[in-house]
Amino acid sequence: MACVLGIETATPLLSVAIVGPEGLRAERAAFGERLHSVRLFPFIEELLRDAGTHLEDLNGIAVSQGPGSFTGLRLGVVTAKTLAQVCALPVIGIPTLLALAAPLLSGGIPVCPVIISRSDEVYAAAYAAADPEATLLVAPFAAPPAEAAQKFASLAKLLLTGEGAWAFREVFTEILGERALFAPKVFNYPRATTVAFLGRQRLARGAAVTPFDLLPEYLRLPAIKGRRGT
Repeated sequence: MACVLGIETATPLLSVAIVGPEGLRAERAAFGERLHSVRLFPFIEELLRDAGTHLEDLNGIAVSQGPGSFTGLRLGVVTAKTLAQVCALPVIGIPTLLALAAPLLSGGIPVCPVIISRSDEVYAAAYAAADPEATLLVAPFAAPPAEAAQKFASLAKLLLTGEGAWAFREVFTEILGERALFAPKVFNYPRATTVAFLGRQRLARGAAVTPFDLLPEYLRLPAIKGRRGT
């Protein structure tokens, strides 16, 4: 049965994980986006040691594909592509917003993941609840928080999750009122465990690609140097 390495570098919480048929085998995580490039490869080495396995023993590599931090996405995708090429493994790109929403989709109401894009914008989407296919009700987009809230206005009730949901909670509450619920802050960031789990599912469905075909999904052009998200 497939064993997959998951890499999550799209947000300030860096994490890597290995998931197999028995579930989670090992995970490493640390907060602090500026240290992602320093921590990523040591974390992967420690992770493999903790799981008692080697890269060449894996069946695939799943990586958070975006949207998110431009620098973080480039780091994660390039790392996944490089390791996959060296070890002749397939890769699976997982939408970052899906990775953020997935742990909450069994709750019975649509889940709306929200990631801070820069000081005046968020990345967001809406996923149908209790749907194994994670059907999109609102496709991923980048917009100011008030505009994002308006895009969710047709939903009778929704569960907002992510750092962006809490950062702009007043905006969402003002526009959506009591329809807007907020997930606990422990769910603020996507985790590599979820990325690996979703990657394992897609690998089983034959949805993996070659390293050459994997690209980040930015949703918008990079901001000028010095702005958040670059």
